[in-house]
Amino acid sequence: MAEQIYFFEAPNLVMVCVDEGKNEEYRGRLYHCYREEPVRFENVLQMIKRMEELYDTLSYPQSSTKARCFIEKRQHERREVTKVTDRGKILRQKGELGTFVVRVQYRQNATWQGQVTWAEGQETRSFRSALELLKLIDNALNIEEGKEGEENSYEEQ
Repeated sequence: MAEQIYFFEAPNLVMVCVDEGKNEEYRGRLYHCYREEPVRFENVLQMIKRMEELYDTLSYPQSSTKARCFIEKRQHERREVTKVTDRGKILRQKGELGTFVVRVQYRQNATWQGQVTWAEGQETRSFRSALELLKLIDNALNIEEGKEGEENSYEEQ
């Protein structure tokens, strides 16, 4: 697999390794160069939250809106983070069901925009929201399992 498809200059590059999944709910590991050990997630919401925490810590990409919540949290302070692992180690990680390289370029309109590369399919797609990112990952995992011919219930409405 050619390394240039992964946009290594991006400081917020995240490798998503999906290990298990049932009923379109996936669990796995996240890898980035600011942490040696993987960041585990038990579902897609937790995956999105862990990635958002990374982007907030890096302050990259900067969010164009302040997140709304019921209870005000402390202001997320920007702190210096240093790379602790190299991209080669990150690239060697593979998910049991699928592997995705995510590069969020913008955080606008309270969501993400960027590109995702499906490592096994060697395809890159742009996404305009976190929901669209999840749909692309789900679609690739369904192709891997041989379910690409199934109809989605939201398309029938």
